[in-house]
Amino acid sequence: MRGGIGGRTAVATVFRRELATVLRTPGYGVLAVGLLALLGGIVAVGGGADTGFVPAVVDLLLVTEVVVPLVAFVIGYRALLTDAETGELAVIRTYPVSVGGYVVGVVLARGLAFLAIVVVPYALLGVAVWATAAPDTTIFATHSGIDSPLLYLRFLGLLVPFGAAYLSLATAVSAVASSRRGAVAVGVLVLAVAVLGGDLAILRSLATGTAPSTIPGLLAFTPNGAFRGLVFQGVIGVAFTPEGGFVDVGRALGSLLVWTVGGVAVSSATLAYGDRLEALLEGVRARVDE
Repeated sequence: MRGGIGGRTAVATVFRRELATVLRTPGYGVLAVGLLALLGGIVAVGGGADTGFVPAVVDLLLVTEVVVPLVAFVIGYRALLTDAETGELAVIRTYPVSVGGYVVGVVLARGLAFLAIVVVPYALLGVAVWATAAPDTTIFATHSGIDSPLLYLRFLGLLVPFGAAYLSLATAVSAVASSRRGAVAVGVLVLAVAVLGGDLAILRSLATGTAPSTIPGLLAFTPNGAFRGLVFQGVIGVAFTPEGGFVDVGRALGSLLVWTVGGVAVSSATLAYGDRLEALLEGVRARVDE
């Protein structure tokens, strides 16, 4: 792509274009309704809706660690690939829009879709908890912990950087993959490693004699570990143990930021230098064949 018009203008232009594409996809609305039904069913079965906000978060935490990455990949795994397949990317390259502006605009538009599909159902569920919980559930039976809608708002706020990290990774997959089948394959691999890899690594470390005191630091390195630690530190743990100690907050937030920026950087680098790298590899293959 060429040198570029103003950065903000480029990002805004791509953002509007991508947002129009998202709005023309009816499947996203179905996904949001399905997610709301799933979350409502889990909280209803667990009884969280009748007992308060923190119990609802406890019921939702495990499924959130799976659902949010999955939805983020559904939203983003074809974001850049579709433009390449349809030839629109080649047309966009003729306009004075930088690679970075293009990628950031796409990610922001898909991020807005993520907020509508994921955060809105969680927010509606919070309203349901507020409407159905008994008046005496603001203080737990032991009087050792206090429930509050502010804690649930913290949980909603943490969904944003958690989803952004996976959405950025999904966008990177869409930039690297050469086909939809390839994007699905790479996406499944990335999800498996990101969702399960951190926990398996921690278990392996403990099995080899690593001190348990290092767990708060280790948790912060993967998106799931960082998110889980932040939820325990700022939501669940606050109701019981205000001193916390579940995770290094700065390191966890920094980790989610690094994953997000890293995904955007991989996408930008792939689009900017992918053709040159492919040409270089083709030249190497030709020389080897000779």
